[in-house]
Amino acid sequence: MSPKGWPVFGPFATDTEEIVAGWAKQLPYSDVRQLAHAIDTGEAVTVDYVATSGNRTLRTLSRLVLDPPHLEAWCHLRDAERVFTLSRIHGVMPG
Repeated sequence: MSPKGWPVFGPFATDTEEIVAGWAKQLPYSDVRQLAHAIDTGEAVTVDYVATSGNRTLRTLSRLVLDPPHLEAWCHLRDAERVFTLSRIHGVMPG
């Protein structure tokens, strides 16, 4: 494993992991896996998100749809559909 936890050899476990990793290069491998799993299974996740203003918020998201370079999801904080830029997600936790 590399310093960020990325596998040194071998492919990603799923196509979704590979797509997320390509657009969210700042995320460690464990966060890429968790986000990709949530997208594939429909599970909710909480993300550390940095807006264009620089403000950092924790957002719990569900109904995730991958549309690179974006992630469309229901945001529980705003109680509405929102579009998130994958490169602005800086952490992923269970929802």
